[in-house]
Amino acid sequence: MRFKQKLFVTAIAKIKMVVMQTFFLLFLINFAKADNRLNFSESYRSSNTKNIKNLNLSKLVYQPKGTADITVTGTIVDEFGLSIPGVNVSEKNTKNVTSTDVNGKFSIRVKDENAILLISSVGFSAKEIRVGTQNVFKITLSSSINELQDVVVVGYGTQSKPTVTGSVSTITTKQLTQSPVANISNSLVGRLPGLFATQTSGEPGADGSRLRIRGVGTFNGDADPLVLVDGIQVENFNNIDPNEIESLSILKDASSTAVYGIRGANGVIIITTKRGVSGKPQINYTFNYASNSFTDLRKSMNSFDYASSWNKGIELDRYVTQSNTPLRFTPEELEKYRTGSDPVFFPNTDWYDLMLRNSSGQSQHNVNVRGGQDKVKYFISAGFFDQSGLFTDFTYLTQKFDANNNFKRYNFRSNFNFDVSKDLKISLDVSAQTENRKLNNSQGGTSRTIGDIGRAAPLSGPGIVDGKIVEIGQGQNNPLVAFLTNAGSGGIRREYRNNLNGTIKADYLLNRITKGLGVHGEVSLQTFNSQSITNTITTPTFRAQEIPGGYVLQPLAEATTFQFLTSGGNRRSTFGKLSIDYNRSFGNHNVTGLLLYDQQKNYNAPNLQFSEIPRGYQSAVARTTYNYKRKYLAEFNGAYNGTENFAPGKRFGFFPAGSIGWIPSEESFFKKNKYISFLKFRASYGVVGNDQIGGNRFLFRPTSYSDVGNTYRFGAGSAVGTYVGFPGVREGISGNPNITWERANKANLAVETYLIDEKIKIVAELFSENRNSILAQPQTFLNFSGFRQPPANLGRMSNKGFELDASFNDRIGDNFDYRISGNFSFARNKVLFRDEVNNPLTPYRLTTGQRLGQFYGLVADGLFNTWDEVNDANRPVYENRPRIQPGDIRYKDINGDGVINADDNVPIGYSTTPEKTYGFTLFSRYKSLDISVLFQGVGNVSIAYTGFQRSFGWTSAVPQGTADYLIESWTPERFAQGLPINFPRLSAGTSNSPNNPSFGNSSYFIADASYLRLKNVELGYTLNPKLVKRLGLSSMRFFFTANNLFTWSSVFQGIDPENNITRPDSNEEPYPLTRTINAGINVNF
Repeated sequence: MRFKQKLFVTAIAKIKMVVMQTFFLLFLINFAKADNRLNFSESYRSSNTKNIKNLNLSKLVYQPKGTADITVTGTIVDEFGLSIPGVNVSEKNTKNVTSTDVNGKFSIRVKDENAILLISSVGFSAKEIRVGTQNVFKITLSSSINELQDVVVVGYGTQSKPTVTGSVSTITTKQLTQSPVANISNSLVGRLPGLFATQTSGEPGADGSRLRIRGVGTFNGDADPLVLVDGIQVENFNNIDPNEIESLSILKDASSTAVYGIRGANGVIIITTKRGVSGKPQINYTFNYASNSFTDLRKSMNSFDYASSWNKGIELDRYVTQSNTPLRFTPEELEKYRTGSDPVFFPNTDWYDLMLRNSSGQSQHNVNVRGGQDKVKYFISAGFFDQSGLFTDFTYLTQKFDANNNFKRYNFRSNFNFDVSKDLKISLDVSAQTENRKLNNSQGGTSRTIGDIGRAAPLSGPGIVDGKIVEIGQGQNNPLVAFLTNAGSGGIRREYRNNLNGTIKADYLLNRITKGLGVHGEVSLQTFNSQSITNTITTPTFRAQEIPGGYVLQPLAEATTFQFLTSGGNRRSTFGKLSIDYNRSFGNHNVTGLLLYDQQKNYNAPNLQFSEIPRGYQSAVARTTYNYKRKYLAEFNGAYNGTENFAPGKRFGFFPAGSIGWIPSEESFFKKNKYISFLKFRASYGVVGNDQIGGNRFLFRPTSYSDVGNTYRFGAGSAVGTYVGFPGVREGISGNPNITWERANKANLAVETYLIDEKIKIVAELFSENRNSILAQPQTFLNFSGFRQPPANLGRMSNKGFELDASFNDRIGDNFDYRISGNFSFARNKVLFRDEVNNPLTPYRLTTGQRLGQFYGLVADGLFNTWDEVNDANRPVYENRPRIQPGDIRYKDINGDGVINADDNVPIGYSTTPEKTYGFTLFSRYKSLDISVLFQGVGNVSIAYTGFQRSFGWTSAVPQGTADYLIESWTPERFAQGLPINFPRLSAGTSNSPNNPSFGNSSYFIADASYLRLKNVELGYTLNPKLVKRLGLSSMRFFFTANNLFTWSSVFQGIDPENNITRPDSNEEPYPLTRTINAGINVNF
């Protein structure tokens, strides 16, 4: 606690110091010139200055000494013709400034007709207008979103969107902030073509989505994309406040990612944060408060159904076990469970209801200021996020020991731009993130607790009786005890993480040498430190002992005091770049060039273990683009870079790429028309790499010897018991000095078009990737040799697919506009080669030729429903399963040998990575009211119910929980009555019992995990500008949002098709996804 308080106080003090220094600097910049003074226009001086409510800010003008000669008036509107209040209007190179009123009107007196008006407002593109002989203007500002769509952020720079020949998709801050979530990755779901996102947990602080760009292209190491924030690589971008972000781009093909060389094969995500703009300070404040609840939870059987099913399972097992096993529950006991007459000894506990709450709170604050003048521009932001978990508050039982999880995050960012001279520009960026997370420290963490709840039988304990935790028998699975005590839980861990990032950049124009030439340099430092505090405590528990007329609670475990354990670590990274760039036009010929040197060093001090020795990257990058009349396009780029992950001589490689484009709509033969206003074809091909080999980074070095403990034995042997063990060493894995990076050959074809006056925009792309030199462990080496063969670059994979991105925008009348947009992506991978043993009789069992992550198992052919079916002479024999009976699964004999065994395992279903992903958005605005709806879904993906297998069986020692949908298991009665049957017969044996042929990997337990989800809904209302102006504000907007509202899927209730796709093991279940209902306000000052 002291550490937390000290950390918080230190962080606040530093932030206050930075903010005070920043605003003092701005104060000096704005008021440094002593010969300027604040004047009021004549019309304002003649007005009633005492009536402050009628103050018109458009008549408050900050002017230098001297008299202005021309009065300029006008109206400023957006692209839809709606007036924009609070727009900054200034005379260039002077202190003469005003702003528009609630009707978007302004009036300003300028020196003469050569004066230039600077028009700027947050959220819109700035404009410069020469006054000339005109003194009345109607000015239209374009949204900065449209500006971002015209300028695309690419690797090491920006390009004009019409001339981009690579594959790049972009979204802006408006879309990112629509979802009230802690992690940016969750805001991306369904919004970008080619981005496959899977959220596998809803746990606070660990609910980020797993991102894949155009699917998966490797079966080794890390398939995550490279992420850069303002050009600097980061390990985690989910800790950034979405309000700090201007745009986010994903780079997908080789033409756009080859400049990153060995780090570009998995795609690249580029985040650009907001920067300052010319004009008066614009202060923005956003507040969100949300309520979180689980999207879906499994319902367990009640105790009566559970006990009855257990008895029925024993009855149906008698043929298999060849024994007359007595039933587990007597009729009298069943009646007590049914009536609930004895809730202590015959409980009916809903563990989900007891241990999980219905909702929890979440809040988010952000305040930022943006502005500047010609010489200095700034953006400063501070944010706070707080999210509580959904476990029940049991502090009244645990000496105020709160086991619920929680996540808090503090964000700060300041971006400054200094125009030192006409040629020299410098920027200084500083950002910090502090995260405080509280979580379960048990093995498996929170997922183990959720798994304990799911496995707990309703009759395993009464839960809480008379304000005490009560157990009724040893060995019963009691998740409440495991959750609240240190026995098997490991306590509660509090993690404190701090990130500090600083970057200085400088750009210098060399027009004096040749026009369009410039140099760029930057240095950056990232630091990360963490501290972990683990608290453990034993909670008092009791056992109910029956006495005549009631019960008495006997202590089982006494309370203990708090125990503490601390740990921590830190690391840092340094970055440096130096580049020469060139951008010039020669008539109709437009040329750009880039030469760049980039280096990075990562340090893991002070824990400098062998595997944590600092590692570095070095890159030399070259790129050139050319276009003729902006209709014939070409780009060629390449990177020569290397990493210390490999042996000398294998560290560096060259990764080239090229792309071309053609815009027929710019041709003279292409008649201008409103039906096709823009048409572009583009193609690219190149080679990129991946150095994320996973595990030991020094695989090129041998691990020749290792201590194997007291395993060398001398004497008569263990049978006699006279041997003596001695420590020793053995040969490990020899190094492979030829290990190197993966290489991905990527091709891309695309067409872009704008139709019907640009109301319809369509982008369609085809892509293909062949990846080779994938690091893999050889499987065909003889084991009896005693030699452990090192990994080698043996694997090959392909990945092919297509994308479609389309939108339609229109306006009806003066007050109603709407937009419909959608995207669809398909990516199918195939393992082309994996060094594995090939049995000629069962080639279908190989992973080569199949999808990565493909499920394998027996092919189910329904259930045996009658003894006639079981006794059919032509029925295959089940190996090691001699007794089959009605209710068991019928399997297909794939190889026709008359035996059902492992040789009949074949690919079943799909993999756990979706091949299809899509999203579509509906938006409309009527006057001040707007609404946005986002649907998102996936297809061609499977989920294995075998992960929930322990819920299908029981053991006599430890009852296991059973979901209520298993009531629809096969029984003779259900079959005879024609009732729905979704599972094999009930069984009281364990799922892996040799007498139970109905469990294991088979198509019976592989389900289609495709789903459609109402991902996000936002309803907003913007207050009338006249009312807002009276409050002294620029704008005010109220909004209501909801996330993860509804899901349509064919999986069983309580099994989310998204976060249950990959389960760690049968003892763990992921923290369920949450539904968020949010209300917020956004205010601009």
